[in-house]
This record gives sequence, structure tokens and C-alpha cells, in this order.
Amino acid sequence: MKGSNILFSNKGGRKINIFSHPFSNMFGLSQRCIIVAKNGGKIIINEGVGMSGCTIYSMESITIGRNTDIGSGCKIIDNDFHPLPYSERYPVERLDLLKKRPVVIGEGCFLGANSIILKGTTLGKNVVVGAGSVVSGTFPDNVIIAGNPARIIKDNKE
Repeated sequence: MKGSNILFSNKGGRKINIFSHPFSNMFGLSQRCIIVAKNGGKIIINEGVGMSGCTIYSMESITIGRNTDIGSGCKIIDNDFHPLPYSERYPVERLDLLKKRPVVIGEGCFLGANSIILKGTTLGKNVVVGAGSVVSGTFPDNVIIAGNPARIIKDNKE
């Protein structure tokens, strides 16, 4: 959309792989990849990123680091999609009151299938997110996180 930006960066020469065909991931895909920048949103997807049937939806900013893998059905969102109070949704939805915060995913991360990365999340390098986790907050390099809400469950040593 006007004023928004999606950048696919392969400065190092490694391809970005986006898989949307139902048989491209043997875990199964329930949808094609959806990548949307709206109302001034910015998305940066760096070299070596691979994704399968995920949704990336920005109204602020989302940055995905080099060599990150995004599992089937994963959602990455930097906003609440709509105002939460009823009075701000009805009779006319007030998108100007929408809460938004940047999302930053570090290099070499792995986002497990059906995980949800919420607004304001920052993942360090080499973070593994367990399947089905709901992630909000800041996590350091080299950890494995899982759960709802996600928390550190162990170190992820190189």
C-alpha cells in the first residue's frame, strides 16, 4: 500500500525461499504465504530466509534476520489488527488508535510451526521458538523458547 515498503535483501547472494505450494512442506500448509505492509508498515526480509505458509503483516516495522527459517503457519505481526476497546471499533473502526510496535528477529533463528510473534518482540541471534508458541517480549541470543506465553526453556549452544 502507498507509504509502505517490503524489501527482500540478498546482499550476500543467498536466496530467499518462499514456499506456498501445499506439498512444499511435509508438515503441511494450511495457507499460502501472506506478506502485507499497510498504512506505512515496513518489512525487511534478509538473505537466506526460508518460509512456508506463513503470514507477515506490518503496520509499523518487521525485520527478519539472515538465515532465519519460518515454519508452516507461523504469524508475525507488529500490531493488534484493530483497536481492542469496543468503543474504538464500533460504529467506525479507529485505525489511528491501533497499537503498534516493531518486531525484530535476529539472524539464524528458527520459528516453529504455528508460532505467533506479537508486536514489540525482539529475538536475538540463533533463537529457536517452539511450535505453537505465543511470543512477546525480548529474548537474548542462543536460547530456546516455548509456551504461551513463551519463556526461555534452555540454552541453544552453537
